[in-house]
Amino acid sequence: MLPALVVLLVRLWVPESPHWLARQGRFEEARKSLAWALQVDPNTLPLPRPDEVKVVKTNWLELFKYRRSLLVSWLGNAGAQTGVYGVALWAPALFVLLLKVTPQEAAKMMLLLTVVGFLGRLSFSWLSEKIGRRNCGGLLGFGAGILIILAGYNYMDMIFGLSAFWLILAAAMFFADGGFAIVGPYAAEVWPSHLKTTGMGSAYGFGGIGKIIGPAGLALIVGSSNYLKPDVPLPQFPTAFLYLGCWFLMAGLVYYFFGLETKGKSIHEIDRELGVATA
Repeated sequence: MLPALVVLLVRLWVPESPHWLARQGRFEEARKSLAWALQVDPNTLPLPRPDEVKVVKTNWLELFKYRRSLLVSWLGNAGAQTGVYGVALWAPALFVLLLKVTPQEAAKMMLLLTVVGFLGRLSFSWLSEKIGRRNCGGLLGFGAGILIILAGYNYMDMIFGLSAFWLILAAAMFFADGGFAIVGPYAAEVWPSHLKTTGMGSAYGFGGIGKIIGPAGLALIVGSSNYLKPDVPLPQFPTAFLYLGCWFLMAGLVYYFFGLETKGKSIHEIDRELGVATA
């Protein structure tokens, strides 16, 4: 919980973006915000002139005007969240069911998935500046999707005396969990400056449906009588993970083929590419 306190410090000490404040017509606050960032006296900076900045008042219905942004951020979030929550919520119980380990041993096995996911987040944070956000989104979806499906079809196999299901699932979490270093920030970057927070929040909220349809939908597809507790007939197990893998693949397709590349672009450049007048 301690890192969460940083949010309170940010709220107290860090001002809003000067660009956003200017677009809201709050010119004096915009000047103070820029002065804070440059560590200079606000009086040394000129005030933006009203004729230089187009004042934009945000309306959430505007989200539907930017269909490409809506498609990429909403469906990308839905695919990634459905897949990752389906795996994360089912994995411990599936280790007990498939590998005949105790719940305590299953909890220890989950540590590998967590560590690999953390390393994935560090790697994707670095990769986003090397190969771009769109390519990273594709890597998330295709990498996680293929590995999740492979895990489902190799649930009884062994690799070097260890469960192939466990090892492949851990590798999948490098992309599935690690890719969330891209999912959130990119869901904001693909929107115009005056809709970034609204767009990102709506995308994550829409994607939150995946927290339900991941585990519950999986149970429905394989015909389990219990939608909340894994009770998968083993012959149907590959189908269950094919379901989760396809959600990741959908996210990869959306990010790679419809995504707007935002790497190295300023807020003004992204606005112009989305057809927003900046002055």
